Amino acid sequence: MTQAVSLAQQAEARDLRLVYAPDRTVFHTPSGPVTGHDLLGAAHQVAQQLPDRPVVSLCQDIWSFTVLFLAVVLRGQYLLLSSDRNQSSLSDLAQRYGAVCVALDNDAPAEGLPQNSLIIPAPPAQSALLEAKPPQNPTIAASDLVAIVFTSGSSGQPVGHKKHWGALVERSVVARELLDPAPSPATAVGTVPPYHMYGFETLVLQAIHTRGMTTTGPCAYPADWQAMLERSPAPRILVTTPLQLRSLVRADLALPPITRVISAAAPMDIRVAQEAESKLAAPVMEIYGATEIGSVAMRRTTQTPLWQLYSGVVLNVQGEDGYISAPGAAPFPLSDFVEPVSEQCFRLIGRKSDVVKLAAKRTSLAALNSALLSIPGVMDGAFLAPEADQGEALGRMQVFAVAPELAPDQILQSLREQLDPAFLPRRVVLVEAMPRNSVGKLTVQALRQLAEQEADGQRLGTVCITPDNPCLPGHFPGQPVVPGVVVLEEGLAQAGIAPQRILQVKFMQPVLPGQSVVFFLKTDGGRARLTGRVEGRVVLRAIVQLSHPA
Repeated sequence: MTQAVSLAQQAEARDLRLVYAPDRTVFHTPSGPVTGHDLLGAAHQVAQQLPDRPVVSLCQDIWSFTVLFLAVVLRGQYLLLSSDRNQSSLSDLAQRYGAVCVALDNDAPAEGLPQNSLIIPAPPAQSALLEAKPPQNPTIAASDLVAIVFTSGSSGQPVGHKKHWGALVERSVVARELLDPAPSPATAVGTVPPYHMYGFETLVLQAIHTRGMTTTGPCAYPADWQAMLERSPAPRILVTTPLQLRSLVRADLALPPITRVISAAAPMDIRVAQEAESKLAAPVMEIYGATEIGSVAMRRTTQTPLWQLYSGVVLNVQGEDGYISAPGAAPFPLSDFVEPVSEQCFRLIGRKSDVVKLAAKRTSLAALNSALLSIPGVMDGAFLAPEADQGEALGRMQVFAVAPELAPDQILQSLREQLDPAFLPRRVVLVEAMPRNSVGKLTVQALRQLAEQEADGQRLGTVCITPDNPCLPGHFPGQPVVPGVVVLEEGLAQAGIAPQRILQVKFMQPVLPGQSVVFFLKTDGGRARLTGRVEGRVVLRAIVQLSHPA
């Protein structure tokens, strides 16, 4: 990797306009290629319909997302980006920042919209529909706040980090040195969403700030990724995650040549990387970075354990504390243990929050998960460490696994052969799917929620009280709430039980009209525990005495 930035990159670095070199093709959409002028024209049209408030983007397609992002910048506002797509979470986020949730009408979430969302007609993309005069491409002040990107919360609560225009431009140009290494401009094909920092950086910012292009379109399944690759001019860069890469490889689809595979968001198993390189005939590169600072290093997984820093990135390690300094970004304290090997390379030891201590012994969640996923027949899974307040003596690991052809005891026996007894779970819980987010991450909250739901017992069914239900008028006028007794009655009906006595009932959170409540039941002799959840959050807990033992 050269240390000097090329003349072309220097030109990019100085360009603080909304779109770099707008005469070029920026996106390849299902309806054809679009230029930077097309993008600017669409952004100006959307900007005219936005309020002067921050915006929570509901867009999922990269083209729609980018149009909305640039429209927000044109309004002098900023975008709020969260990987948590839960409707209530997005509504809460908008309320905290005085923002509005916005989607284009051709890209509204299929699962529904947060309250008080704004839907804007999607403008046409192709240049033939624009006026003869190119749309304005203003220079944006380097100090302008244009986005707040939230961490995924994989090791705690999501935290927002401010992104300013000048820093994003400079970081895009620095990252391009490794993301787009071919002599001619590459086309990025992403399996990841644009509202996560990884997708935002590689699929959106690279396209608007550098020479790179991005292909857009449906991207939920391997067949979608195949279609996008086929629509993309070479050289092609596949931007993905370990889980999605494994799905693509094992789908065994006919794919056009790929120049490079980029992976992030989760550690890459070297066996997955080897299989991908063999079948795709392309090097698999991992990105090292964080929402707080973006990508700062890369490695070829099958060739070396060492990470190579981007040009201008400096690693400073003092004892167990490490700091990264990068162009356009303030020094950032690492949440990992790292070991410098040279001025430009380091070895990753592991996350500081990854260390598990039980029975005076120590290991890492990464090592435990690697042992689990190495078991033949285990398609996905993870260990969940006990909460800190349980203490070492009381805490036991929990294991969840997707393994349709295995029994829990078989998995447990395989773990006994690999792990110290201190880290063995009491049992293995088989699930249909792990609660991974849109970039394949498993957050601590999602795993703990899965553990709670498993403890809730048998899943019964789902009930939705529609806004026209006769129980609502007069119950909190102006902001109707489903009466708690109705929620309880619906849950008991789902369970098919007529309790002799209600021993305890707690309404943890209000249920709003239109929300779906999922009920769970666990019985123990003559008692039953009923739990209701909305989007994973507990809204009802009740303990009832049965008329006869269940």
